[in-house]
Parts: sequence; C-alpha cells; structure tokens
Amino acid sequence: MPEGHSIRHFANVHQEAFAGSAVQVTSPQKRFANEAETINGMTFERTSAHGKHLFLHFDEDNIVHIHLGLYGWFKIFRGQPTEPKDSVRLRISNEKFTSDLTAPTKCELFGQEGLARVLKKLGPDPIHEDADPMLALAKIQKSNKSIAELLMDQSVIAGIGNVYRAEILFRQSLNPFVAGKTIGDRMFFRLWLDSVALLTDGAQDGMIRTVHPRYLSRDDIEMSKKYASAQFSYVYKRNGKPCRVCRSTIKSREVAGRMLYWCPTCQT
Repeated sequence: MPEGHSIRHFANVHQEAFAGSAVQVTSPQKRFANEAETINGMTFERTSAHGKHLFLHFDEDNIVHIHLGLYGWFKIFRGQPTEPKDSVRLRISNEKFTSDLTAPTKCELFGQEGLARVLKKLGPDPIHEDADPMLALAKIQKSNKSIAELLMDQSVIAGIGNVYRAEILFRQSLNPFVAGKTIGDRMFFRLWLDSVALLTDGAQDGMIRTVHPRYLSRDDIEMSKKYASAQFSYVYKRNGKPCRVCRSTIKSREVAGRMLYWCPTCQT
C-alpha cells in the first residue's frame, strides 16, 4: 500500500502539472463518469494530502478524494498519450500533462463537509509542518495495544504504513510488541521525529530510504548504481535473512492485518 510519502509526492506532482489550468476530466472505466463530467473543463485549483489521502481541489464544492489502497497508482505522462485503458478510473489532462489513476480503493467527489469528515478520522500527519504530535502521544500512552499496532492506526498517526512501521521501530531499537502505554515521552518523540524525517525525505521523489549506506552490502551498492529505483530495508521483507547490524535472523509475524518484520536482538 502506498504510504504517506507517496501520497504527498503525488500531490506535489499534480500541483506542478495542473494547478491553475483548465483540465479535461474523464473516466474511461465509467465508474467515475458522472463526477468526471461535473468537473470536466473546470480549473484545477490545488492539491492537498493528509496521510494516505489525496485531495484534488477544483472549488469548495468539488474536491476529488482519492485513497489508493493496496493496488491503486497514478501514471503521469508528458503530453497526450494513446487512448487510455479501460481500467483507468480517472484521467486528468491539460495541454502539457496527463494523469491516469487505476485501481484506487476510493475515488469520490465531495465538498467541504466531506473533506472535514475524512480529516476528522485521521491523526496528525508527520509531513505537515503544523502537525501536533501531542495528539498522537495522548492516544498511544492510553492504549494497551502494541506500538506495532498503533503505528498502523491512521487515527493515531496518519501516513505510516507497513514499511515505515517496521523500519522506524528498528531504527529506534524498539520492541514492536510493547504496549503503547509503556512508551515514554522521550521514546515517542524519537519515533515521531524519525517519521517526520523519513516521510519528508521520501515525499521528494516517492522513494523510501531508511538504511544508512554503511549497512548496505557491496551487491546492494552495485544495484543502487544500476537501478535508480532500488530500495533497501533493515528488516522489512527480510524474514529469515541476517540483520544488517547484528547478523541475527530477522523474524516476522502478522500484526494488525499486515506482516511485521523485526530483529529479536536489536529490538529487545
């Protein structure tokens, strides 16, 4: 599932490509046809994002809300591409760019009330400069749930998904199974500041970077030189492999509906 950094990156890209221009909007898949017809020809005002939720603003009464879910994605082209595939839920284009949205969990059109309804359910987004981490701290320190569960709860912190959950917990040497109520202020702010740094960095180009170069193998370094999109993790999807830091075997277990990965030595 795309995490908060991806959504902010898509918001930035759409802002640069379409803001201030009149756009053509269609739904080749037909599942957003009536809504597309409503906003077709309107001026694309701006974008905003909160956690895993993207908003395309046309005016106060017409805001496209998109949640990519597990399989949703955007393909953005320079110029006018060929005829869209039938799987494209939403196509937005102007004279210079075209954006195709496929397989989102949510693609809907609403106004300010709908926007407020979505935002009310979400916790603070670490990428936002005005985010209030105290709101997340209060929820975590009242909870008997594990910190691994809580970091996946978008009403606690918006934008952290399965990759960042595993990597942030590892980077902070925190046992993922400790209860939220045992997390002290100091540890919480270490987690929060790490999430701010990692998600903000990832939003620049949509890439997740969590591993310090000194922990990359020679093969990893060669791969990163060959493939610009190569990404590496400390623990995520490394079940059964040696920890990059201590060489213990990485473990995995399903937590909050997704597979969690951790090092039993570094995260005692």
